[in-house]
Amino acid sequence: MTVTGGMPFTGDAENPREAAAIRCMTPDDLPPISFAPPAPPDAWPVPDAAACHALWDRYAMPDHIRAHSSMVADMAMALARAAMADGTGREDGADLHLPSVLACALLHDIAKDYTIRFGGNHAQLGGAWTLHETGNPRIAQGVMHHVHWPWQVDVAVPQWLMPLIIIYADKRVKHDRLVKLEERFDDLIERYGRTERIRERIRESHEQAVDIERALSARLGVPLHDAGLRGGQLAANAG
Repeated sequence: MTVTGGMPFTGDAENPREAAAIRCMTPDDLPPISFAPPAPPDAWPVPDAAACHALWDRYAMPDHIRAHSSMVADMAMALARAAMADGTGREDGADLHLPSVLACALLHDIAKDYTIRFGGNHAQLGGAWTLHETGNPRIAQGVMHHVHWPWQVDVAVPQWLMPLIIIYADKRVKHDRLVKLEERFDDLIERYGRTERIRERIRESHEQAVDIERALSARLGVPLHDAGLRGGQLAANAG
């Protein structure tokens, strides 16, 4: 797409084709109205674990958040492997891509410490940082939505499976330990529930996490409520 004359688009035009004229574009330069087919997992760069750890250093992630993120990654990878093992998530399609799951889990709290100290939404800022650093919108989507999923919980939608796995994995990890949802959210209420509005939002997040747990349990054929990890794999009734 070519823009001439250094004329920035202000977004003031209501009609997309009027906006195109403002930017000295032709209608052929306009993006498609409908969504394009999902890109293959390797369409964008995916940082490996070492690259994610380097980003932890760049953004001064504290040790306790690194430990939490590592455990979230272990849980997310176990869920993804379980999905792929029974054919419900295809690494060769758009459903799941293990390197992307790993990167998304390791980076999900990249902005947590910054927003604790300076304010803001760590999921939104983390998504922006992740997109800037990786150029990968699928990983950034998972970081952006790891606190709350704004659409219905449907693990049958291929492009939604990874972010829903990241949400659930995060909600099962208290600090650096795998726990049941109830313990995790009791801790969130205790640490962050300073106002009734915040407590209500945490309760809403808990309800959504339960919905995701039920949906993933049904899809994977594994009761996840008290499932744990053993050798990098899901282990039912682990405690």
